[in-house]
Amino acid sequence: MKAFYAPVALLTLSFGQASTTAMPLSAAPAGYFQEYRDFDHIRDLIDRTQSDLRAAADLEHGGDKERERYRNAQRSLSTFDRDLTKGHFDKGELDKCIDDLKNILDHNTLQASSRDALHQDIEGLRMARERHDH
Repeated sequence: MKAFYAPVALLTLSFGQASTTAMPLSAAPAGYFQEYRDFDHIRDLIDRTQSDLRAAADLEHGGDKERERYRNAQRSLSTFDRDLTKGHFDKGELDKCIDDLKNILDHNTLQASSRDALHQDIEGLRMARERHDH
């Protein structure tokens, strides 16, 4: 009978060690995926902002400077989004996105609906930056 208990005890101890080793490893992906879920929310906001920029640009009848402001904002949003897909939240690039959008609000002629949408996008990006800082 003793011969039976020794392997069972060894198996029980081995399972206990394996489960305590596996626990921290299984917890790691949860944080990893949580971070990407947060990035998904920001990426949705970036997508909406880019759509709002395209809609405003389609209504724009300005010159080269006005179009360049739209291109700059689209470029900085795209760069920030690309960094997010690699798991990197670049606060400096997000600040550049916000500044580029403010530049459009300050200098381009916009319809009220476009101005409101872009203003709301800026507020969303600021909130995302604040959430990430905490």
